Amino acid sequence: MKNKITLYNSVIAVILALIVIIGALILFVNPVKKPIRKPVISENEQQTTPPKPVFRKDGELRFMNDKTNKTITTIEIEVADEDAEREQGLMYRDTMAENAGMLFMMDAEEPQAFWMKNTILPLDIMFAGSDRHIVSIHKNCTPYSLDQIPSEKPAMYVVEVNAGYTDKHGVKVGDMISF
Repeated sequence: MKNKITLYNSVIAVILALIVIIGALILFVNPVKKPIRKPVISENEQQTTPPKPVFRKDGELRFMNDKTNKTITTIEIEVADEDAEREQGLMYRDTMAENAGMLFMMDAEEPQAFWMKNTILPLDIMFAGSDRHIVSIHKNCTPYSLDQIPSEKPAMYVVEVNAGYTDKHGVKVGDMISF
């Protein structure tokens, strides 16, 4: 009996070939993605610390004598007028130029309280009312302290400068800020 190639035999051969090809694809091409391994930090390695904040000049602030309206001194300021900026403040900064500072603009005039958590630099902290008159000054505030530094009177603005700045330039309670 002679083997004849029939249509039936051809179809069976094509089906078998497709089965072999699909089987090979399943074995050799894995469509499932392997999970990405995250690096493990050993006990001997230190985690990297975030970069230190850099001063951003947003403007200038003048300290003015209340009686004469003359400028006592001027600083460059970084303005903190959003919650996240006010919360961060001058934390983690290990230097600040002598003629620089931060102006906190609060949402309402009310008693304010600050602390020195994660603040490396000793600071002079001035609180000013909505009329921009300085209502209290706390000098040489202790770095890293969690003690509350109160405004003593309602305040809407807070200015932080390097410790000793207010004595060096003669800024006192009653003087005004202008920005």
